[in-house]
Amino acid sequence: MRQQVDALGIKGSILVIKNGKIMLNYALGNNTDTSYLINSVQKSMTAAIIMRLVQEGKLSLQDKLSKFYPQISGAQKVKIKNLLAMTAGLDLKPGAKLGRKHFVSDSDNIQHDAAKTIFEPDLLNKWHYSSLNYVYLCGIMSKVTGQSYEQLFRDTYIKPLKLRQTEFLWSKPGKIISSHLVPGMIYRQGRYDVVKHKVALRGARNELGAGSIVMSNHDLAKVIRYLLSGSLLTQKSRKLLYQSGPPAYYNGGFYNNIKLKTKTANGAGEGYYTFMRSTNNAKTIVIIQSNKTREGEFNQLKSQINQIMLELLGRKADSANIVG
Repeated sequence: MRQQVDALGIKGSILVIKNGKIMLNYALGNNTDTSYLINSVQKSMTAAIIMRLVQEGKLSLQDKLSKFYPQISGAQKVKIKNLLAMTAGLDLKPGAKLGRKHFVSDSDNIQHDAAKTIFEPDLLNKWHYSSLNYVYLCGIMSKVTGQSYEQLFRDTYIKPLKLRQTEFLWSKPGKIISSHLVPGMIYRQGRYDVVKHKVALRGARNELGAGSIVMSNHDLAKVIRYLLSGSLLTQKSRKLLYQSGPPAYYNGGFYNNIKLKTKTANGAGEGYYTFMRSTNNAKTIVIIQSNKTREGEFNQLKSQINQIMLELLGRKADSANIVG
């Protein structure tokens, strides 16, 4: 297994847990407690906070987006469940980007996004991936609770799980240093260029619940177990949250493989990669993170790590495909 992982050529941190026991825990170029920007893997955590509010009766999967943001085009037709499953038919106008160039506040960013959002009726209830869906979920949970997304995240994950290498990218320098974050790098023209912190920070602010958290492998594994087999959600809530269908079998921040009973999440951006594979019961988990990336290699690595997960499960490479 280690030979297969090393063959990927990834410089970063590797954690493999099989049947609840650590099989591999090592690092190449960094340390096992190094933290990385997890990018889209964060969506699974955002989705679970929403589902917890549903579980508590403070929100319904059938609630319309218009209840919270009536100014958004098509909001009267889009439901919470659509946002979670990326089937809302929402996107930004051509050429537009999430958030403002200069950050003012989360609510200001969301209002700015709302003015740039278009609704495509033909895409309603059809798969169309956009982080915009999860930015709106952050705004909705804040409106329902009166708390910021950051506070909700800290109260849901960081404090109760005693996460040691987990922080928001915009946290104070001392907290970032304590999280053991390494800078993201992108290989260009024969060398690795460091992504400037202010550039990464702008992206983190603009992708509030979809790319603003840094985590170590162990912290991420702890949260994945909490999501899939812990006390955060009931079995009924998990079943509703991860109910999904073709083509992507995506819901609740995960690509859900019904046949293999696995969940997949990937993150890429600002010079970081995060690859997470887990069984539905979180007893077997693969987490590989890196801060050295190359343009054009992400999909290839994703596919290779899918095959590693298949072999870990004792399945032949051609017996099934892991989506995501």
